[in-house]
Amino acid sequence: MSEGPSSPGTLGSLTPQEDRKLQEAWIYLLHLCGVEALDENANPSKLNPDYTIKLRQDVGERSPESFRQGLWSFISPEHPDALVLRFLRARKWDVEKGVAMLVSAIIWRLERNIADAIIYAGEGVGLKKDLSADDEGFIAQYRSGKSYVHALDRENRLVYIIRARLHDPKLQSTEAMKTYILHNIESLRILIKPPTDKCCLVFDMTGFGLNNMDYDVIQFLVSVFEARYPETLGVVIIHNAPWVFWGP
Repeated sequence: MSEGPSSPGTLGSLTPQEDRKLQEAWIYLLHLCGVEALDENANPSKLNPDYTIKLRQDVGERSPESFRQGLWSFISPEHPDALVLRFLRARKWDVEKGVAMLVSAIIWRLERNIADAIIYAGEGVGLKKDLSADDEGFIAQYRSGKSYVHALDRENRLVYIIRARLHDPKLQSTEAMKTYILHNIESLRILIKPPTDKCCLVFDMTGFGLNNMDYDVIQFLVSVFEARYPETLGVVIIHNAPWVFWGP
């Protein structure tokens, strides 16, 4: 399947105004990383010094080095500008709101130890001699075959299929499911390639029953895609929805 043109607001299709806003966002981020001596030519407009102070307050006692590590760990699977653009688009190109959202996501990643506990450890926890209950629950998700990547859709989006009938909320803790979800999202980020930078999520509801319903997981999926991985989910498809999903 041939690659189509870049979507509006993404790398390769930025307007001059969007490009300036991207530069402004980077100046705020570099200040938080401890970079103060910036080329004046890189600052196309007057930034809000009070907002830089507020961002530093949001970062709290974390050092510029800690924030820098968190930022580049987040960026590592994709082009640096591509990640920042996701947050700018999510906040309709309001630079201050977009940067605040990105900073919040970085702090969340540091607190949750995404780099080590999710990405580095991953399915490798299955090789541990002594597995905790959450480790067992996490590995059980992969062994169940309940979700997998399946090629590309017509818009060149990576397709991720979830077979809902294979999910049993009673067989693992909510924390184990959250770890599994985050590990899959991070894996998808590695597989998603430009110019299409979003994925297609397909819920295969064939054979689904009320015993498979897990409100905590659904709520976590919605919140994490909205607040921590914005502009990553392109479309959600519900296949073979049972009667409980039918409207009046």
